[in-house]
Amino acid sequence: MEFLYIPKKKKGRESLQLSTRKTITLTTVLFVAFIDYLGIGLVYPLFASLLFDHEVQILNPETSDAVRGLLLGILIALVPLVQFFSAPILGALSDIKGRKKILTISLLLAILGYCIAFLGIIYSSLLALFLYRTIIGVSAGSAAVVQAILADTSIKSEKTKNFGLYNMALGAGFTIGPFIGGKLTDPNFIKGAGFNFPFGFALLLTAANLVFVLLFFKETNYINDNVKVTLTTGLKNLKKALYMKKVRVIILCAFILYFGWSFFYEFVPVFLIGQYSFKSHQIGNFYAYSGFIYALCSGWLIRPIIQRFSSYRIFLGSLFGAGLTMLLFSLVKGSTLLFFYAPFLLYFIALIFPTIMTLVSNFAPKKAQGETLGVLQSVQASAFALSPLFSGSLIGFYRVMPVIIGGISMLLSATIFSIFMYRNYMEEKQQDDNLLW
Repeated sequence: MEFLYIPKKKKGRESLQLSTRKTITLTTVLFVAFIDYLGIGLVYPLFASLLFDHEVQILNPETSDAVRGLLLGILIALVPLVQFFSAPILGALSDIKGRKKILTISLLLAILGYCIAFLGIIYSSLLALFLYRTIIGVSAGSAAVVQAILADTSIKSEKTKNFGLYNMALGAGFTIGPFIGGKLTDPNFIKGAGFNFPFGFALLLTAANLVFVLLFFKETNYINDNVKVTLTTGLKNLKKALYMKKVRVIILCAFILYFGWSFFYEFVPVFLIGQYSFKSHQIGNFYAYSGFIYALCSGWLIRPIIQRFSSYRIFLGSLFGAGLTMLLFSLVKGSTLLFFYAPFLLYFIALIFPTIMTLVSNFAPKKAQGETLGVLQSVQASAFALSPLFSGSLIGFYRVMPVIIGGISMLLSATIFSIFMYRNYMEEKQQDDNLLW
């Protein structure tokens, strides 16, 4: 197996060759992330329409909105719930077996999941959709592997920038994916179009992604046989992280902000349907626009901020900004103004995600990047699972809840983190005073 190892310093032609290989590997993994989220984005906005559009025969037309909201919550929650267990397992396995092998297995599982979803739509089977979401949840654990690859190929000063590029790739996927997904369900755009079309296209994209990984990706991690992996790895890793004081606070803040963002972003289609009477293709357009703005912010517009301020300050300021912006979301009147207002929220979100990845990665040893980032993925997955499970039924009654709960969660996370920063500052000041005396 061929490995890509980047030493700290090299000179001359050897340094240039290693730098070129590093760039190729970074470009490859970003392309993998882009295609992966393009496939996810194709079908992501469809679930609300599948369950809340009474013309779709997947549910009995007499099913109440409360039940539809509950089923939507379960359907959305399945992926992060399964990902809670799969992310640390796949991350740790990539530390043992190598990144490429685990990525390959994950993509094969995703192909199987999209096949089941395609057939489930044809035969109007809600059970098939639940099975599809479960399998995709296992595959989604590979996000920890992709983040570990970025950590493998980044020095400390480059991490926030490279994680920002990673989030840009995700945003770009969501820019194109929902737009295409909306068009593929629009009979005015394609004759005979239906909800099965996006799943079929996602299947083809994932297959292309698999071929790309097999042909172009070079291994970035040496095998570490000392890591033991079981089905309870997610819980053990989370327990391990909670023993570290600084990581414990960051993990708590991460859970709260992920909970709020999950509730907002996963249920915002229901809000758009109730507030602005959006159809599936219009929801796709909104996701596409949001993805484009998010990608633009993650890749370029946040760079002046991350170059000037520390990750701690960026994280805190962005949390407060996102919380306040989200709470004011419900006051936007008219769909046109919505498209002018959304970029402010997306800029803050584009700052939050790469900085929290950087904070967690910097605490992790070099040989355990996959395992440690798997902990963060478990926290994200648990938040993404719990928010729709506990709150999905509320959406049927109060469709403005996504912006309220999302905003409050962001502000709560910011408050906890500000208290932590203040206490950390006072402890350091006390240590300095003791040294002077």
